[in-house]
Amino acid sequence: MGTCVLYASRVALPLCATYMAQEYGWNKSDSGTVMSCFFWGYAITQVFAGNFADKVGGEKILVGTTLIWSLLTLLTPQLFDLAHYTSTPLLFHIIIRVLTGIGQGFHLPCMASIVARHLTAADKGRVFGICLAGSHFGTVVAGAVGSILIEAFGWRTLFQFVGCLSVLWWYWFKMLRDAGSNRVRDENSLLARSAEAGTTEELLPQPSESKLKSVRSTTTPVPWKTLFSHPAFWAASVAQYCGANAYFTMFSWLPSYFSDNFPNAKGIVYNVVPSLAIVVTALAAPFVASRLLSSGKSITFTRRFMESTSLIAMALCLLCVSGSSGFYLSLIIFTAAMAARGLHHGGVSVNPHDFAPNHTGSVFGLFC
Repeated sequence: MGTCVLYASRVALPLCATYMAQEYGWNKSDSGTVMSCFFWGYAITQVFAGNFADKVGGEKILVGTTLIWSLLTLLTPQLFDLAHYTSTPLLFHIIIRVLTGIGQGFHLPCMASIVARHLTAADKGRVFGICLAGSHFGTVVAGAVGSILIEAFGWRTLFQFVGCLSVLWWYWFKMLRDAGSNRVRDENSLLARSAEAGTTEELLPQPSESKLKSVRSTTTPVPWKTLFSHPAFWAASVAQYCGANAYFTMFSWLPSYFSDNFPNAKGIVYNVVPSLAIVVTALAAPFVASRLLSSGKSITFTRRFMESTSLIAMALCLLCVSGSSGFYLSLIIFTAAMAARGLHHGGVSVNPHDFAPNHTGSVFGLFC
């Protein structure tokens, strides 16, 4: 649910970019800068967000950072309007987007850290892959609802819609986190009282030694030297960069591409169909990977097979689309490219869990 509203919020500006450019007088360069500057803050934050999450706890960090980017999303129309009372409105727009990127940059490393702390090794990859698949469902929701809202009420309503959803999710997550904290506090109090009475074993089962080792291991330093000296880490990092570069280019520019080249096409079609395709493959990929592993295939083979299939198929689609001229052919090719990207969720997207199970947040933050 969290990654769903995260990406719904993130895709709001690309969906509205054409309308915002007309209103604020942006040219293509300005539009590209406003959309890309989000990733300046996003990328910088991820470098240390994962390590911070591993040390402090991803749940604690998410409560604060989610509220920040949720409010910035909700208030984006008002803040962008306010910018035109300044001498440099474009700079003001950029600052708002960078701050939003900084807030969202904490989310996925924190999620990776939470999954690593609370799930077994056998379940981590599959569950985290499903969590990431939720992000693409968010683009479907924003694309479908957003297309209707924009045509009926204007682009501002989309930011208000996803902003309200984000604030609601923040409140729900905060309630769940507080409930969990209270439960842990009650258990600790019970342990203290039972220790005084000498009845600890009777009241609460004691954690196994393996669990205690797992908890203690999270306090050890991240083995950066070992990771950086391993060719597999660099290979996975390059694959992550290449795939993410292609995906986020499509993610940011597809709405503008179809709007500019096929102005008579329905926004709800090209804003939803490619995202719907990646939802299907992203949900299927973790289960395909798990099936390969259970059939005796190695982790290395499984990750390579899933990621190679994703990258090669995506590259072929992007090479073919340059020769397409019709709306439906372009839509089919881009849909296939997005579907290919979904296979990545059985590939290197879960490699941080393989490389450093006890420092997943730290590795994920730098890796992604």
